[in-house]
Amino acid sequence: MGLLRKTQLLLNKYRNFLLIIGGSFLFFIYIFSVFRSSGNLFDAVSYSQIIYDRNGNVLRMTLSADEKYRIYTPLDSVNATLKEAILLKEDKFFYFHPGVNAFSLFRAFYHTYIEGGKKIGGSTITMQVARLLYNLKTKTISGKIKQIFKAILLELQYSKSDIFETYINIAPCGGNVEGFAAGSLIYFGKEIKDISLNECLFLSILPQNPSAFHPKSQTFKKSLLETRNRLFTLWQEEYPESKNDSAQFNLPIEIQFNIPFHAPHYTTALINKFSHQQRIYSTLDLKLQKDLTRLTTRYIQRKKNMGVYNSATLLVDADNMNVIASLGSADFFNDEIEGQVNGTKSRRSPGSTLKPFIYALAMEQGLIHPMTMLKDAPVSFSEYSPDNYEKDFKGPIKAWEALVASRNVPAVTLASKLSNPDIYDFLHEINIGDLQEKGHYGLSIVLGSAEFSMEELVKLYSILSNNGTYQDLVFTLNSELINTTSPNKVLSEEVCYLIKDILRKNPNPTSVPVPINKLMNISIAYKTGTSIGFKDCWAISIFDHYILAVWLGNFNGYGNPSFNGRYLAAPLMFEIIESILPQICVADEIDALDYPPETITQINICEVSGQIAHPFCRRKVSTLYIPGKSPITKCQICREIYVNIKSGYRTFKQDGEFIKKQVYEFWPSDLLALFRRAGIPRKTPPPFDPNEDLNLLSNTGLPPEIVSPLKGTQYMLQPGKKTFTQLPLLANVDADVQEVYWFIDEKYIGKINSDKIQYWSLSPGKFLLGVVDDHGRSDTRIINVGIVSN
Repeated sequence: MGLLRKTQLLLNKYRNFLLIIGGSFLFFIYIFSVFRSSGNLFDAVSYSQIIYDRNGNVLRMTLSADEKYRIYTPLDSVNATLKEAILLKEDKFFYFHPGVNAFSLFRAFYHTYIEGGKKIGGSTITMQVARLLYNLKTKTISGKIKQIFKAILLELQYSKSDIFETYINIAPCGGNVEGFAAGSLIYFGKEIKDISLNECLFLSILPQNPSAFHPKSQTFKKSLLETRNRLFTLWQEEYPESKNDSAQFNLPIEIQFNIPFHAPHYTTALINKFSHQQRIYSTLDLKLQKDLTRLTTRYIQRKKNMGVYNSATLLVDADNMNVIASLGSADFFNDEIEGQVNGTKSRRSPGSTLKPFIYALAMEQGLIHPMTMLKDAPVSFSEYSPDNYEKDFKGPIKAWEALVASRNVPAVTLASKLSNPDIYDFLHEINIGDLQEKGHYGLSIVLGSAEFSMEELVKLYSILSNNGTYQDLVFTLNSELINTTSPNKVLSEEVCYLIKDILRKNPNPTSVPVPINKLMNISIAYKTGTSIGFKDCWAISIFDHYILAVWLGNFNGYGNPSFNGRYLAAPLMFEIIESILPQICVADEIDALDYPPETITQINICEVSGQIAHPFCRRKVSTLYIPGKSPITKCQICREIYVNIKSGYRTFKQDGEFIKKQVYEFWPSDLLALFRRAGIPRKTPPPFDPNEDLNLLSNTGLPPEIVSPLKGTQYMLQPGKKTFTQLPLLANVDADVQEVYWFIDEKYIGKINSDKIQYWSLSPGKFLLGVVDDHGRSDTRIINVGIVSN
């Protein structure tokens, strides 16, 4: 039977059906030519989010809402070679037909249903888009007809560019990978604009049989390669100039299956924050991120025998506050260490890492300079009695030494003297931490009773790095996504320099003979911290224009005596710096920290007292000093007195055969007690001649200072009790004082040696407590004793 006869029989058989279809077709053409859609064809399609590092490397790609890896790519961003390859393979006449290629359909129909041969495709790109968008079953005649009509409607509603762009973005490429951009990234590790001709041809044939593709299937891979080779032959016929590409084409093609999943904590935070942004260009540097991850993981492996299993690290460029590397935990997938908790955002006790800001505020308020002598002696503040980590006291200690050694008592004492702002007000003003009311913490905030995240601590330290300016961290390079607060000047440049200068005196905790930072002449200013109960240990450093923070601990809150900031966190921090420093810093001839602000000067001070030196100070040193801000008190420890060398008494007489001038150190009684306890001899000044005028005595030296009862404390009695028993009375006195006299409301209650404690019982009421030393110098304090209400 001839071809013409077969065709006539088929047309007669389906005559009524074809008339209905044709009429409907003309009706829909008319309707949609009037109401052409102006919307986007791909609005209903969900896409993956993709996060890049600062250099364009992919950090992570998420699943779309329907659990596909599908990356939206505008048509003009697609590799031109890939577009030509797709058209050559799928639809050579795409730009010339109305959505359906009648010749291709007829050829497929004839071959399949008349000749009874193997099914061949006749679908255009538009028809494939219709099938994919509307989930059509096209293996039957009715399904194919629906596909044809949907394709024609798409052509009437949308432009060719819209349809082609949709195909490129939703074409199946194996498994749950859809779209050539996702396929390019997953199979070749490349952006779609960067793939070669070889890879373009390979991708263009994947939609032919995507369900059978698997990168590890050698059989199917061989079949794909054969198909690609046939396509290349067609390509050479279409583009004769491409014959020069044969050598490159014959190179083996590397097919992988790699879903990028770097910096999971960091990228998860970005995804949650910018859930509607399809492409996020982050500030992270993938190479440095891998370095931090590798170094931290290796360090933890070495320390596992000490019970160390988890860590977090954060590297920030302080110049622009870009987060360069961020490791939220040692292992994101390890449930035993709660690895999916983000250690850079979780709030923990900061230990002593706030102390630099106590000293900074004290410098701002004119309380200290780096060489100011502070007291490291037992002290109480209301019900709070701070202790040192080593459970000892050093006595007099220079401010810079107290900060470097992280002594608790001097820091808390300084914090008690701060005002407008104190440390709580300072933190609250810049909105650091989720602080409760001030009374909840008291002075214990100095030692870590308030919790802060690593990101918040790094922002704090950026104030020092940026000469007093506070700024938010920046996580993305997308200008439309950056929402930072305006820079806020909270400390002076001079104070920031002095604090950094102190912190760089911290010793290198590693055993490297000549650290690379020394070779590059880059100093490292850092502070460590250990939380109460050894639950967290910290190390935070400033070097060049970078800030690096390291935390080790357990998210479950269990303590470990090994969690010590100086001995556990600092070595890891220095290992990281040693590794990354050559990558991110340029060696300088002179360290930038060697250049103090011009407003900082040097001044001679007494090495003993830390106060401005006078002629009686035998040992003098220089210190950095901020004119108009640093304290100007002259030395009160070194004093010149007149002594009668015959009687041994101190005297006011300046002339006489046996009268000599001598210089003594006048240490207050609390420090003298520490010297005696430590076995350190101190030569105390001789007593005055009993015949000296008391009025003259009261005008010399320092007055006593009541240290107990505590200033501003109200003492409460339980109901039914009539007196407050055994209230300790204690005062610090000058070195030449032997006895003190105590008074209540100007009524004498007793005398005692200057280094002893007087006890007294008080009934409810308000009282004036007074103390007078044996030189007639005095101090007073109001005491309130109340009754607890029922």
